[in-house]
Amino acid sequence: MRTNLLAGAAIVGLLCAGGASTSSAVSSGSLTGATGGSCATDASSARLAKGATVQDPNSVSEAQAASMDTQLRTKLGRMGFSAHPSTLRAGSVHVKTFIHVITEDDGTGAPTPSMLVRQMNALNKAYAGETNRHAAATPFVFDLRSVDYTANSDWYDWSYPATDPTDDREAKAALHKGTYRDLNIYIANLGDGLLGYATFPGGKLVRDGLVMLNESMPGGTASPYNKGDTATHEIGHWLGLFHTFQNGCDSPGDRVTDTPSQDDGDNIFNCMESEDTCPDKPGLDPIHNFMNYSDDLCMDRFTAGQAQRMSDTWVVYRKGQ
Repeated sequence: MRTNLLAGAAIVGLLCAGGASTSSAVSSGSLTGATGGSCATDASSARLAKGATVQDPNSVSEAQAASMDTQLRTKLGRMGFSAHPSTLRAGSVHVKTFIHVITEDDGTGAPTPSMLVRQMNALNKAYAGETNRHAAATPFVFDLRSVDYTANSDWYDWSYPATDPTDDREAKAALHKGTYRDLNIYIANLGDGLLGYATFPGGKLVRDGLVMLNESMPGGTASPYNKGDTATHEIGHWLGLFHTFQNGCDSPGDRVTDTPSQDDGDNIFNCMESEDTCPDKPGLDPIHNFMNYSDDLCMDRFTAGQAQRMSDTWVVYRKGQ
């Protein structure tokens, strides 16, 4: 990134742990409609900000990525698809979205209602392909169904899940709503420079969803990561996308044919139009891709191939669940 993230990484073995708790969640439907199971992979992907005090969690290895991709293709085959099903029509999949806001015990630390609305608008604009003329439209529209607020100072200072998964276990066990078709977003004061993380499909339902730093939302203070694209990026993982720099310059990279290969060194932090870290492969580095690690001002598009992979993932892991 132009202002360095440390890395995007997988936290393997995070999803299957148990945990339960009670909470003081209070449901609020004031923003409703503001905008239009087995542990197969047990992985989630984290985004870290410059100056993070934690070590990078384990990256998705090539073996792990290959296994996840093989599993997706095998399941598609069992459903009768020799390759891909037809890409779902743009805007045809409405995802019920439940936001869980964690605050301090005294109720401080919550994003404003305007920030929540702007975050949903940013997501829907990104997934509709309205962020750039080169952006592909995807099938997904995120419909905000409810916002609840939980006053819990322990959960508010949400711990880095690779070293202390207690907050992830307890809060999700108490607050998660819906099925695998539905998106749960947990908003808290993530610690150690963590901007957000989301689960890949295939884990336990209660752990499924996205956790994000409150100040990474539009209008927050986590500049240059405060335009809402932490959520955009992490939902890409929730829908089965790898980082654009997966496996570096080596094939098959991120398993999407129309995202150019990209080395996985310090260049992943850059926003340089001329960057070409895999000169033996076609195309310049996909610095503007939402699944890169550029800052929010730089990221502005998905590709048609990524829309297809998200469509495949939805059909296999989420549509019928």
